[in-house]
Amino acid sequence: MAFRDSRILIYPFVNRLLHWMTVGLMTSVFSLTILSKGVPLARLGALTATFSLVTVLLEFPSGILSDLVGRKRVYLLSVGFSLLARFGLLAAYGFWPIALAFSLYGVSRAFSSGSIEATYIDEYIEARGRDSLHRLMSVMSSGDTIGLALGAFLGGLLPMVWDARFPGANRYDGNLVAQIILLIAVGIFTALTAKERKASGGPRAKIIPYVRQTLGSIPSNPILAPLVLGASVWGFTFSAIEMLWQPRLRDILGSESQSWVFGVVNGLYYLAALAGVLIFEALASRRKIRSFLAIAATRAICGSLILVLAAQKAPLPFAAFYLLMFAFNGAANVPENTAFNAEAPEERRSSLLSLVSLLVQLGGVLGSLGFGALVGLIGIPWVWVAAGLGFAASSLLYLGASVKAH
Repeated sequence: MAFRDSRILIYPFVNRLLHWMTVGLMTSVFSLTILSKGVPLARLGALTATFSLVTVLLEFPSGILSDLVGRKRVYLLSVGFSLLARFGLLAAYGFWPIALAFSLYGVSRAFSSGSIEATYIDEYIEARGRDSLHRLMSVMSSGDTIGLALGAFLGGLLPMVWDARFPGANRYDGNLVAQIILLIAVGIFTALTAKERKASGGPRAKIIPYVRQTLGSIPSNPILAPLVLGASVWGFTFSAIEMLWQPRLRDILGSESQSWVFGVVNGLYYLAALAGVLIFEALASRRKIRSFLAIAATRAICGSLILVLAAQKAPLPFAAFYLLMFAFNGAANVPENTAFNAEAPEERRSSLLSLVSLLVQLGGVLGSLGFGALVGLIGIPWVWVAAGLGFAASSLLYLGASVKAH
């Protein structure tokens, strides 16, 4: 019985660990990988936007599909599309072949968002209620960040190992091969351990009224509305950080030959985010924290740290402020996710999670295109100044929501 009860936390942790370790294997060298396959820096933003656009188009429909036909089925389908994307990236060279592979990855991203997480959340609430939901959110966030950190460290080392073993090959292909192996592992684990919960209505469900009711549940809700809007702001502003931190660090270092540096910085970033999650969880376990005030404070601090990061010209200070910024960003995830999932209706949770992910991606598309166009005109530091000011200003959303919620 104790083991059965512990599975409520163990299975979500392992799934999130494997899922995000797969993603982490490429994050340390993502931009460098794309540049190595014949895509110029000036078109990096357009390529990122291509991926995000496909994700945006399918994000909300995939959440509805998860709620109506089965979340486990949709998640496993996403693993299949992700495998196709990695095989495509191994063979592709040039903008359009890479864009096609990224489109498949966008399909995978859309189908995976919110599907399996919603299953774990429903199972936890059913077993333990909503009052301790922050425990599951912390466990899942820890799985996310530990997986990303492990993947990032390995992702920084693999190019050097691959380069030494296969001198004539693209030095980043080893990362793609490792991703394929992990995707097979997470697919098998999820197929064997996750339960397919009863769908909301199957193919006979009235989809249009369902969509209308789901969308209509947000504007009138003082808790959901600012969380959903804030997600799009995060996607917009952090696209500038995610897209440009590797080229910026390369410029500071003067070379990309020591790929382990990118792996260490990126791996420590995820550990910093994990530290933020654990610190917030420890504080929340000891005293009641008003979620919206916590989100507002962490966003204001994150935005300020982006401004400081933009001014750095040496590797160590750059890494220090980069990590500190993501520690506060990680801390913000717990109150945001807890407030959202406690408020979201069970029968619409996957749809609403996908809607939030859609808005993050939509913000990312606009940010990638906008900041990608600006970087050639004003440079990376000034792009980050604009992003930092915008993100700090978004804290006002949550201050207003805090007054309404209490």
